[in-house]
Amino acid sequence: MKEKYDKHAYYLAAVQDPISDVERISKIYREIFKKDALSLREDFSGTYALSCCWVQSSKNRSALAIDLDPEAIAYGDNRYRANLSDDEQSRVESSVSNSLQTTSPKDIIATFNFSYCLLTSRALLLEYFKHAYSSLNEEGMLILDIFGGSDSEIPEIQEREVDDHDHLESFLFEFERKDFNPISRIANYGIHFKFNNGDEYLDAFTYCFRMWSIPEIRDLLAEAGFSSSKVYWEDFDEEGLGNGEFYETESEENSVNWSAYIVGIK
Repeated sequence: MKEKYDKHAYYLAAVQDPISDVERISKIYREIFKKDALSLREDFSGTYALSCCWVQSSKNRSALAIDLDPEAIAYGDNRYRANLSDDEQSRVESSVSNSLQTTSPKDIIATFNFSYCLLTSRALLLEYFKHAYSSLNEEGMLILDIFGGSDSEIPEIQEREVDDHDHLESFLFEFERKDFNPISRIANYGIHFKFNNGDEYLDAFTYCFRMWSIPEIRDLLAEAGFSSSKVYWEDFDEEGLGNGEFYETESEENSVNWSAYIVGIK
């Protein structure tokens, strides 16, 4: 089942929360630099919902979204950017190009949905971080998300019912780790959407990720020129699930699954 359902709409509903992301990265930037961030570069942006929410959050904000996939960028152009006001549209730019490039400097570069894990060699990830460093203002930061935990290196399927979106029927979201090679630390993933009528959209998205560790990322950020880095850990609710609240930390106990942000500070 690959044509009946809009995979980008279901991905947004199940995986992304761009409004909350804007609030979080704005808060972190303000805590570090004691001022508000105005410019954003969204790397590996896909349909760039984050960039659209960013320019909506303030009339003084601008965004640049970069992704190699012309289909994803076109979707964002037609579904998200087209719904912005004329003024908001004038402050967001999309580019079908490689995120491994130096652009005009921004306050924040955001690389979410673990997309940098597509860069599976150390040399390539270091090259990306160097480009990011050169594309930040003097008071600028690169923010990445990362996940791990004791179950993060074994084949498994994580599933969650998504039923809180008025414009979509309820569906089951599945994130499958198909395999993991402990020597290369390469893992293959698939995202599946399953519906109450029995339809299934299997492998709507597939990924080949290198499971980078937090120390590896921080070492590479330092090598790329960043003056320091911070880790923001996601807190847990009473059921042991991530609650969307993040705090700065340098020491945590491992858990079955965890999520965090890594921030490189120029």
